[in-house]
Amino acid sequence: MTPKRPKIAFWFRYGPAEHTELCHAIPRIIEELNKRADVHYFGMGGPHPTPQKITSNATVHQLPFFVDRTSTRDKFVKTAIWILSLPFVARDCRKLGIDAVYIDETIPLTPWIAQKFFGPRVAITVADLFVEIYLNEPGWKANLGQKLRDFDLKAWRTLPVIMTRAKATRDFLAKQGVDPSRVVPIYDPCDTTIYRPVDRAAARKRFGYSHDQVVLMHHGILHPNKGNDRILRSLAKLRSQIPQLRYLLVGDGPELGNLKSLAKELGIEDIVQFTGWLPKLSDVNEAINAGDIGLVMRIGQQSDDFHMTGALVHSMACGLPILAARLGGVSEVVTEDENGLFFPPDQMEIFEQKLTRLAGDPALRKRLGAAALEKSKACFDMKTVTEQTADMLYNLATEELP
Repeated sequence: MTPKRPKIAFWFRYGPAEHTELCHAIPRIIEELNKRADVHYFGMGGPHPTPQKITSNATVHQLPFFVDRTSTRDKFVKTAIWILSLPFVARDCRKLGIDAVYIDETIPLTPWIAQKFFGPRVAITVADLFVEIYLNEPGWKANLGQKLRDFDLKAWRTLPVIMTRAKATRDFLAKQGVDPSRVVPIYDPCDTTIYRPVDRAAARKRFGYSHDQVVLMHHGILHPNKGNDRILRSLAKLRSQIPQLRYLLVGDGPELGNLKSLAKELGIEDIVQFTGWLPKLSDVNEAINAGDIGLVMRIGQQSDDFHMTGALVHSMACGLPILAARLGGVSEVVTEDENGLFFPPDQMEIFEQKLTRLAGDPALRKRLGAAALEKSKACFDMKTVTEQTADMLYNLATEELP
């Protein structure tokens, strides 16, 4: 008699296309799971088509909304709609006979809703803490954020599995009373068919840089905890000392307008290039390859220790030396003077010293970049991440709960 195939549901606010952009392994994880289980995917719609590997290996259920990731207001409104919809999503999962639910983000109330309306077999990823990024201003926002964090922690302590993007997160959760044996650290994967070294001379020509300029490169969603305002102020201070220095900032978000205004105020518009969203991931890869130094920057909030940023993973995969804020997760793969240099995120004078050192030493950049490329192959291997995640979810759906 053929054993019954378990059924596993993915819940993700942005929907499958944006989910894939943020975690390249998602289509492969679903493809791998489909060999052993029936996969259902619940999320919002979006401006981009669902990847073919997801449509071929999962049943996709989409809400008639999508999130504008560049707008903080739209994120709040659509996130509220998403949270309010989850009891109905959970009901549909029960009707479909789903055995386990996986929520690959850290949105307030969602694990509690999932367990209350679906059942105990729920796994989440703990990485960026939504409330810490968006509800951290003194006053009612900070009070609300603290209450939501405390409420979520109670739910996390009852989950059978929590996935993290860094070992540092497991240590944090253990201090909060979460059983560390239930926490599975799996690093972000990198799709090396997209992010890889390409012709740097051609890439620099496309973005308008000469061979003698030194390009600091960063990409991602531009929100306040990325600390790009600190970077711009430091670049203004270094301008006369390092006239060949340039900053290539790829991405969009709620901070873009503020950063453009600040660059104008500081008189550095001619050395800072804001590209906004680039049309294709291959364009982002080319932009990274136009750089000389890969910047990893956060302001040092607690959840900044909890993950590997896309800027880190992709810059290492392209062979750039890393200049990084010293954060818990990042420190697990970047080693000082081996594949990058560190600075405390709140001590920009040290950032300026390290940037000056890198800008003036091409041989150092070459050595650190080569080591970063090799390290990325070991840490962010797509096949390993796919198999680890698929096994974790299959076991959640089929094994006896602790």
